[in-house]
Amino acid sequence: MKITLLNVQGDKSTCIYKDWAGGFGTSFKVGNSLFSKMLEFAKRSSVNLPLMDYGYLAAIFNNNGFKVEYLTNKIPKDSDIVIIHSSTVDYKTELKYAKKIKNETKSKVGIIGPFSSVFPEFYKEYSDFIIKGEPEYIAKKISESYIPKGIVKSKPIKDLNSLLFPDWDSFPVKDYHYFSLEKRRILPMLGSRGCLYTCNYCPYLVQFKFRARSVNNIINEMLYLIKRYKIKGIMFRDPLFTWSVKHTEELAKKIISEKIDIVWGCETRLDHLNKPLLRLLSKSNLKTIEVGIESSNSEIIKKSKRKPIEHKHQREIVNYCKKIGINVSAFYIFGLPNDNRKSILETIKYAMNLDSNVASFNISTPYPGTEFYESVKSKIYSKNWEDFNSHTPVFNHKNLTKKDLLSLKEKAYIKYYFRPRYAIRFLKLFMTK
Repeated sequence: MKITLLNVQGDKSTCIYKDWAGGFGTSFKVGNSLFSKMLEFAKRSSVNLPLMDYGYLAAIFNNNGFKVEYLTNKIPKDSDIVIIHSSTVDYKTELKYAKKIKNETKSKVGIIGPFSSVFPEFYKEYSDFIIKGEPEYIAKKISESYIPKGIVKSKPIKDLNSLLFPDWDSFPVKDYHYFSLEKRRILPMLGSRGCLYTCNYCPYLVQFKFRARSVNNIINEMLYLIKRYKIKGIMFRDPLFTWSVKHTEELAKKIISEKIDIVWGCETRLDHLNKPLLRLLSKSNLKTIEVGIESSNSEIIKKSKRKPIEHKHQREIVNYCKKIGINVSAFYIFGLPNDNRKSILETIKYAMNLDSNVASFNISTPYPGTEFYESVKSKIYSKNWEDFNSHTPVFNHKNLTKKDLLSLKEKAYIKYYFRPRYAIRFLKLFMTK
């Protein structure tokens, strides 16, 4: 049997990342000014990573003797099953390709991903089956001659150590890169799935319950990726990589003792970091950390069920990272339910004072399946799911208009990245790409 993992990409002038936002996807848009377009151009060339789901599915199918191919924006003519990852940000293109495959080939079309898990009926007309939940369990059954039909529920993988390592043989590994790791041949990894926290807007909570892999299992995959694909770096895609200080220390020590010579990065919370841990992580070649700040107003954060982090600790950790050579990317959200113009301007000022290497200013997005979505469902005015992208207002905010949010977001990006002291750092970063 032949399986095609189809990478569907719409407008290439838009920065679309389907593995972000828990698999719902994001698209990057700053604004309409010349400076905004410069930032969008820089962003477009800064990240290229494959979908994690596809790597795991390729491993399962290849291990059971299936032929697996990876295509981008092509109609496979001789495939038995074509799998398409759903997203909010590119659903129109996904439906277009699913329809063409159904009309022009004999292939069965399968849809995966959190968006189709929440709204499977959305893809039903142009698919043979839709997998709700993590896809590996059903993929294993397919590899044992089961052909799904309609909407099928997949069981979560209880023991992540039992998963085969992702198979990237069919993928253009040499082209994958991540800007803050400053090298080509970068691949993603997962040390865990889900998150221990309960932020009501978090899309990672829709599909995944928290589970973590053992240190040895993570190390073995790192060694496997280096040997098989000659990679130069790894970007861990967990939303809370340093969930346990003890676990993270053990991993860093193992990287050092095994002399694993690659750079790597991760995403976490600042209150799960301390100076001794950071020193150890730096020795293990950690080069970049991504963290959610969200807002400078702790009350606004609390009302979204996010645990706030003291400003003093945030400044201390970000400054220490800079001191020891670890880049920090900080994420902010404008338009949380209790936000207003004043609170957003205070957050912009705080972001500039914190002065992380990279700052991302997003607009509050109620991803379907989240508690946040349910709370504002009656206020949503956008009928276009592509607007659910972390950069476009989609619901009527009690304190802010759509114009307010877009203007404040553009203001934040321009003020942040076109400061004289940052401009040199910014240009150096992208001139080396």
